[in-house]
Amino acid sequence: MNDYKKDTVCLILARGGSKRVPRKNVRELNGKPLVCYTFEAAIESGCFSEIIISTDDFEIEELAIQYGITLDKRPTALADDATRAVEVVEEYLIRNKHLSHKHVAMLLPTCPFRNTEDVKAAFKIYNAHKGELPLMATTQYDFPPQLAVSLVKDTDKIMMREPEAYAATTRTQSIQPLYHPNGAIYISSVESFLARKTFFQPEMLSYAMPAERSFDIDYPYQLRMAEIMATELANNRSFT
Repeated sequence: MNDYKKDTVCLILARGGSKRVPRKNVRELNGKPLVCYTFEAAIESGCFSEIIISTDDFEIEELAIQYGITLDKRPTALADDATRAVEVVEEYLIRNKHLSHKHVAMLLPTCPFRNTEDVKAAFKIYNAHKGELPLMATTQYDFPPQLAVSLVKDTDKIMMREPEAYAATTRTQSIQPLYHPNGAIYISSVESFLARKTFFQPEMLSYAMPAERSFDIDYPYQLRMAEIMATELANNRSFT
């Protein structure tokens, strides 16, 4: 079996700005800047030939230097709220075509509870499939999306999106579980990524993570919840 650790670059994307949670990536979580949890998971996994921080922020650069992580200055055009993560990855790969990386991983710093073992386990699955399919970390929906409803515009009414699901059962335990990407880990061959300009394709690999380690921080209330969770972990307590 090939070992793709020798030619896999890991990109950590961390802007300095954030509208919903100002300075989110450097906000402290149990005494440690949020982005540092991802630095540590990437480094300690030993899965990458190089770890790159893509940022536009001096404070994040300083933190990365402390961890020995390679800096990549984010182009200004890709440093606003409308920029998609895959656009940043694509720009980096095209600009650095001269490098020998054959595989690329992306770890988002908003998932601080993704740990070293998660990275190793995801990479093991990717490695076992010889890098032929992209992989992403996933987690099960808390509530079946088959039972989603839509609000009818300008009314108080709602509409079932999948009436057949309601006709079958509303007992959530009896409905097929569905999963969604959680932002913690993405891996792909560089060739596949550049061909599609994304990690997503019709068939992919999954590394399923429990909900507590899939916790993603996008809003202030989630940061407050994460603080409680991080304190519990620091005191060697489980989330359950």
